[in-house]
Amino acid sequence: MKTAAYSRLPKLASALCIAWSALAGCGDDDPNGTTGAGAGTSTSTSTSASGAGGEGGTGEGGAGEGGAGAGTTTSSTSGTGGGNTSGDTIRFIGRFDTTKPEGPRFSWAGSAIVTRFSGTSISVRFNDASTAAQSNFFQVVIDGESKGVLKVNADEELYKVAEGLPDGEHDLLLHRRTEPLVGVTQFVEFVPEQGEALLPVPPAPERRIEVIGDSISAGYGIDGADATCPFTSDTENNYLAYSALTGRLLEADTTIVAWSGRGVYRNYDDEVAPTMPEIYGRTIADEPEPAWDFSSWVPQVVVINLGTNDFSINVPGDAQFREPFTSTYASLVDTVRKNYPDAFIFCTIGPMLSDSYPEGAEALSRARDYIGKVVEDRTASGDERVRLLEFPPQDSAANGLGCDYHPSAKTNQLMAEQLSEAISEELGW
Repeated sequence: MKTAAYSRLPKLASALCIAWSALAGCGDDDPNGTTGAGAGTSTSTSTSASGAGGEGGTGEGGAGEGGAGAGTTTSSTSGTGGGNTSGDTIRFIGRFDTTKPEGPRFSWAGSAIVTRFSGTSISVRFNDASTAAQSNFFQVVIDGESKGVLKVNADEELYKVAEGLPDGEHDLLLHRRTEPLVGVTQFVEFVPEQGEALLPVPPAPERRIEVIGDSISAGYGIDGADATCPFTSDTENNYLAYSALTGRLLEADTTIVAWSGRGVYRNYDDEVAPTMPEIYGRTIADEPEPAWDFSSWVPQVVVINLGTNDFSINVPGDAQFREPFTSTYASLVDTVRKNYPDAFIFCTIGPMLSDSYPEGAEALSRARDYIGKVVEDRTASGDERVRLLEFPPQDSAANGLGCDYHPSAKTNQLMAEQLSEAISEELGW
């Protein structure tokens, strides 16, 4: 059966937006009840400021109204780093641009913010570039349990994250479910209820994973009804993507650098836009500066899940495509190795590839051949910390499909289990 691998995605203006998420060592909610930490690189500091109350609210569909009282807030505007120190009340996970005095900015799916607070409620202030029609969404995790979804866009600044909690101390994780094309977010401050305060967060875990990918790693269409729905930000759910799930299964911080439609050498349907190797070094996905400081957060594992878009439509013949694809892929692996000399690198084959689509392209066989040759050559040159890992083609009859034929939540869970097992096998985690 012919299926369209990806749909063309709308280009949405990016501007502001920052968020905090993922509690180190805290149990994040997932379909299997697995505990662990969220995604990304980690920074944290604490400074005091006063925060005023305002409108906000959360629910499974997005934000609603609800007043927040004035209170004391603690926020961070520090540079990036590898963890948090004693007394820090906020921790960032993922790539954050900390050059703006108003607060750190971010755009990659899986970027997360962690805090701990006392009281029965808390609000957050964001500057966000997304629109009401195509908003950014954050998974709200309190005390290790998912407590709904926060919808964020340019129409509001202050959002009620939680209220009516038992009086006491609580852990909070905000995990960005949406990818860069939806818009940049800027974190300004957390606002606890009046008379309450932010508290020191748990330390960052020692385990760290970086994922480099496309729409599959971003979580495109996971919450969609079936394969016929197009891209919308409310059906994208990085929190349930294999990339984030793997981090929780292994209790590791996970940075996810992924953008739908982007490829290794060519993008989906030859879209004129930078490929993933060209934007891999960015802090904000669609902004060349500031460049990401790779020394600020060093993972023990790097997962590359790219190539699906290169082989998705109008695929060039082998004579025209083999050399440019393999040389570009090899260059990306070389860049990863130079940035992280000791990391174990998994070069993966995605579950959307098959030899039946596009017709005559033999996409799966060729991707396996091309990427396998890169791994083989590196191993032959003495790099023993590189491995090929192939995700089985998705089984739509058994596990369903997300929007535009993307992997469903069930398929992502299976992918996470397979990848976690492979990582544990290689690193003893």
